[in-house]
Amino acid sequence: MQDIYDHIEQHLDESIETLLQLVRQPSVSAQRLGFDKAPELVKSKLEEVGLQAEIWPTPNDGLPSVFASASGESDRTLLFYTHYDVQPPEPLELWESAPFEPERRGDRIYGRGISDDKGNIAARLAAIRAFQDVRGGLPSNLKFFAEGEEEIGSVNLPGLVVERADELSADACIWEGGGRNASGDPLIYLGLKGLLYIELSSKKLSGDAHSSFATILPSAPWRLLEALHTLRESDGLVLIPGFYDDVRETTVEERDAIAALPDEADIWAETFGNAYFNNELTGAALRHRLLMEPTCNIDGIWGGYQGPGTKTVLPAEVTAKLDFRLVPEQRPDDILEKLRRHLDSNGFSDIEIEKLGGVNPSRTSMTSPWAKLIAETCVEIYGRQPVIQPSMAGTGPMYDFADVLGMPVATSGIDHPSHKIHAPNENITLDDFLMGAKHAALVMQRFAERGAT
Repeated sequence: MQDIYDHIEQHLDESIETLLQLVRQPSVSAQRLGFDKAPELVKSKLEEVGLQAEIWPTPNDGLPSVFASASGESDRTLLFYTHYDVQPPEPLELWESAPFEPERRGDRIYGRGISDDKGNIAARLAAIRAFQDVRGGLPSNLKFFAEGEEEIGSVNLPGLVVERADELSADACIWEGGGRNASGDPLIYLGLKGLLYIELSSKKLSGDAHSSFATILPSAPWRLLEALHTLRESDGLVLIPGFYDDVRETTVEERDAIAALPDEADIWAETFGNAYFNNELTGAALRHRLLMEPTCNIDGIWGGYQGPGTKTVLPAEVTAKLDFRLVPEQRPDDILEKLRRHLDSNGFSDIEIEKLGGVNPSRTSMTSPWAKLIAETCVEIYGRQPVIQPSMAGTGPMYDFADVLGMPVATSGIDHPSHKIHAPNENITLDDFLMGAKHAALVMQRFAERGAT
């Protein structure tokens, strides 16, 4: 593999230029910004490394995805999942350089999407190009999928996966993400939580009233707060009947992996400015709750007057956004039905629910040969044993590939906690990029030799 690694290093400048071109082109899915040009740019970059690429329309007039493929020496097929859409750059005033004009400062390059996920796209392209140039072809069949709606919940992806199942099918999948943790250890995760995102609203009047009428008129804010209070305990325990019924029991291998994870409680406490965690949890119990248990969270509440000074008003309507992070085998629609029954049985049938999004959870087995292959290749590239998380605390559309298409999924990437993904001044280091590209190349070679089963 040294010839491949040498090529990746020798052509680093070209690979970084590819990355900078991707970053200079906005692709903000939440604002539908830049999609008149971004899909074609991604397609052209895939074609430059010898892949046959096409832009796929997405159901419901969604933002397009880009798909590419190539045949290799082995009849095994590997799928790279990535996404080319990015988070909004706001608040712009907190950026030290323009988000879509990448700038190098010291050993870091800054720009929106430079790590999440365009850095992973460019690193994998560097690995593919190395095989094409040095070996004259790829070690196995390869498929490359770049989604355009990941940052807005992949709302149209399930329909696209069903529609394009034959083209997307593969023996194994490398997901976006992965890389190194704060301690410098290679980090692999094998699962993602699901999500139910909703709005709850209470409307009691035809219009706002003078607050003096609070003695005789119903209050929409108080009504909604009373309903919200029935959903969970202060320590996070969800009170909706049946909420935990389908939660899969943690396996011995998953518990052992969580116990072996580094203790980052002090880092979290410093980052978030808190003196304690719910239930005063510590150690493995704290990590288990973060990674393996579902949540009920209030994202925001609004209604009435929120401007400067005073305005004595009785609001006619108030709304709250909530998200539920789900774990295998919970399902968004089932939780939604249970929430509706819970509110109705507690006298809150007047509280309206609007579903804004839903994603199923997924988790590849810790004992999967694919997980073992990824772990072994991490040691070769990083020179350190990897940290393996059964799941991340966050959400993504892994279910549509792992469960619907039936392939094992693991991560290999360029990420590091210091990259500030989703935040102002998102960045990447050349070292992380190089190691991610080399790991992608080694995974391609080992997969061709051994497969994923």
